[in-house]
This record gives sequence, C-alpha cells and structure tokens, in this order.
Amino acid sequence: RDYAGDWSSDVCSSDLIVGAGAVGTILAAYATSAAKMPLRLYVRDIDLDAVQGVEQICVDHVLGGRPALRVAKPTLTQALDLSDVRYLVICVKYPDLASVLDALPAIPPHCTVISTLNGVGALRRLHERFPGACVVPMTIMFNGQWLAPLHARITTKPQVLVGSRDAALLGAFEGSGMAVEAIEGEAAIWGKLLINLGHAICAASHATFKDLITHPDLKACYFRVFGEAAAILGRANISVVLPIPVPVKLYQLLLRRGGPLAWWLARSRSGLQAGSYPSMVADVTQGRPTEVMQLNGEIVTLAERLGRDAPINRRLCELINAMSGARPKPLTPGELRQRLGVDLDT
Repeated sequence: RDYAGDWSSDVCSSDLIVGAGAVGTILAAYATSAAKMPLRLYVRDIDLDAVQGVEQICVDHVLGGRPALRVAKPTLTQALDLSDVRYLVICVKYPDLASVLDALPAIPPHCTVISTLNGVGALRRLHERFPGACVVPMTIMFNGQWLAPLHARITTKPQVLVGSRDAALLGAFEGSGMAVEAIEGEAAIWGKLLINLGHAICAASHATFKDLITHPDLKACYFRVFGEAAAILGRANISVVLPIPVPVKLYQLLLRRGGPLAWWLARSRSGLQAGSYPSMVADVTQGRPTEVMQLNGEIVTLAERLGRDAPINRRLCELINAMSGARPKPLTPGELRQRLGVDLDT
C-alpha cells in the first residue's frame, strides 16, 4: 500500500515522531509550523526532564540569514501507542534502531512507517520486522546540527525526498518552507549513500564538507572511496540517482579534475556552508557509535556478496570503528590519505 491518506480522521488523528535529535527536532518544527495534523513527540526517560523544561522548538537557519523558526512544543509522549497514528516517523540513528523496534507494537493498517535513517539497511530491518506494514523512505537532504534539547541548526536548504505518492504525506509540510519531492524506488537512497561515504573521511580528520571537496588530500580520499563504491554498485546493477543534478561519472570527474566546481555545485544545490560538517564528526568527537557500517560498510558487504573487495571503504570502516568510543586525536589529511593507501595524484 502506497497511500495512507484515505483513512478517515476517526482512525488517524495524529502523527508521531520518534527521535528528538537534530533531524527529529527539525522535522517536528516544520511539521508543527505546517499544522496539517496534531503531532506527538516520543521522548525517552533519559531525555524527559530536559525536554519538559523547553517551551518551544527552535530551529536556527544559517542559510540566507533567515530568522529562527520557533513553534510551540508538540505533545510529548512516552508511549508508542499507534492506535490513532497516521504517520510514524523514525528519526533515530541506526545504533538506536534496535531498541525502537523492540518497543514498537504491531503496525496497524492505517499507519505508515517513515524511515529517515541513512542507507538501505534500516529499510531492510523495518520490512523484516513488520512485513505487512507500509514502510516509506524519507531521504533527508538538509544538514542539521543538534544544539540543545528541541533546539537545532539547519545549515542548508530544508528539503526531503519521499519514496511515496501519498498526497497527504507529500503535503505534510506545505507552507512551512520545507521542500518535499516524491521519488521512485531506492535509486535516490543509494545516491545519497554514495555522497555520504565522505562522512567517515570528515569524521576521521574532523573536516568540514568544504574541506572534503577542496583539500587535496581529502579530495583524493573521497574520489577513491566514491569511485570504488560506484564501481561495486554498477557491478550489482543497482540504479543510482545522486542528490545533485549530475550523473555519477560526471561527479567523479568533477571530484578529480573540477577544481572548485564540485564545491560550487554542492553549495548551489543544497546551500552547504563552509563550516558545515556531517554528524559523524560529532559522533566521533563525543565518543558515540557511528553509522559508518550503514554507509561505507554497506559497500563492503555488497562487494563481498559479489565475491569482490572494497579495500578503501573497508579500511575506512576499520579506522572509524577503532575511533568509536575512544575520542581519539583526529588524523591530519595527509595521515588519513596514507592510512587509506590513496595516492595524491588519483
């Protein structure tokens, strides 16, 4: 089933967001601003006191000097009761997904499960756990940073891609400023995964997105990580649509020979700012588990299923996994390039 909007309001009277990190906070703010349906926000016991003391959700905008978005805090809940829920939006990081799945009841037929998690692994787990449920991917195209309870910063254009033609879902943010685009299949998910393979490079060196695309050592690493993954996906006959309006091979050429053009393209498409960085940087610096296995690790696993190897992505996974929980000193770009075995002239 690909449409949840035909269920009567007698059954569906609210939406539920699980996860009050950067993505959950930002989506809750925009959904509350759109005011299409009452919203509840699921809060864990450990976060309840901090969130209860906040009166509003606040999202700061870096791009274009826009004023902060401030909206009333949605109803907080510690119950995963789906009896009246139209859309269940899961906004946790992958390491927290197992505990959410364990706490969820059976998905009723009127409820659509929306996954905002990176990569395709979360979708597989959701389909396995709830084989009869309608599960929809929502690809997060913005860069969000958590600042404090129910306070986040968005450093790019607010946009999501939704793998559904559900009119109610596509209109859920109407009038709020959040752009929503419908997509087909998993091509866009794989495309974002390809782009996000550079997050581990940033995490290992504490680099920004701009550093990743413009610093010679980091750009060489990214070019090789990206190219290795693109070759594996091609061999697996997996369709890929990048979140920027260029084909995969042209983007590889831009990384290798395009000079500042790749950074200009990233800024013009998504509004990335010079100081923006992926959340994996914060995960490593704060000793939290990362999603490297759901990004670079997905390529390694796919290569193994094909009887091949993805050595650079594998080394990057090993490096980030060794850093997780240790709060290590970041590697210099040159050190990282040498650890990955990447030549500067690639």
